[in-house]
Amino acid sequence: MTLHPAPDRLVLELIEQRHESAHGIVMSNRSSAESPKGRVVEVGYDARSRFEGMQRGDTVFFAPGRGEVVVVEGVNRVIVHLGDVLAWVSEQAS
Repeated sequence: MTLHPAPDRLVLELIEQRHESAHGIVMSNRSSAESPKGRVVEVGYDARSRFEGMQRGDTVFFAPGRGEVVVVEGVNRVIVHLGDVLAWVSEQAS
């Protein structure tokens, strides 16, 4: 099954950012100052024109506390509004 985002949304696979404190305590990205990031799974129609060149597999940094987590066929995905995208890294060769 394919999850198709609304035109102004992206579907991301969340990249969990774990950090370990000096005392060995493992912390998720929710407790760090870093922006969450995800790998692009699907791109909405408006996102294709607004973020020219963005494609599946690119890494997206988005605003903390934003996005909606959904589960499709047992896999967690995050749906993010275009306005919450801070930057992205293209995985295609230059």
